[in-house]
Amino acid sequence: MIYNKIVKINKWKVLDSKLVLDEKWYKVRQEKVEIKPGKIADDYFLGIFNDIVMVAAITADSKIPLVKQYKHGAGEILLELPAGYIEDDEEPLAAAKRELAEETGFTAPTWHKLGFFYRNPTKARGNAIHLFLALNAEETHPQVLDDNENIELVIRSFHEAVSMAKSGKLKVSDTVLALLLAQQKLVESS
Repeated sequence: MIYNKIVKINKWKVLDSKLVLDEKWYKVRQEKVEIKPGKIADDYFLGIFNDIVMVAAITADSKIPLVKQYKHGAGEILLELPAGYIEDDEEPLAAAKRELAEETGFTAPTWHKLGFFYRNPTKARGNAIHLFLALNAEETHPQVLDDNENIELVIRSFHEAVSMAKSGKLKVSDTVLALLLAQQKLVESS
């Protein structure tokens, strides 16, 4: 018995697109799309965002800087890896170095890209995340925070951070993924 028939998947055809919300940190497009021949959705809404970077930075003595901050969407104070938006015309690696320095005061000489992942491919355009591993990180200067940022720097051992990710104590999925990929990269490199 065959339960799954072979279906050809096509990209949706955009018939109309208009910006319905245009704020500094949040933009929304309403699109009319042809999902498949004869099937039209005229009210498909997409959040439009710049991509994001996140950094797992590990010191020579296997410590890792984490940041604790209030996240209004979750309504909680959460512990995560340093992260932020990629500015227009900025390369992901440059953004990762900038965000690590601003949020933690750390810099690092050695960088590896861990991957690129979509965070919400159904309802967001952009907002993908570029994950990086920074090695031999060290604290070189104070945090340089934006006026709207209130971030506490928290230092943990890399082993403890990975354990927190695996046990569910860390609630930010991007952080969990980055820590597990960093652990895998370090194991493969040793």
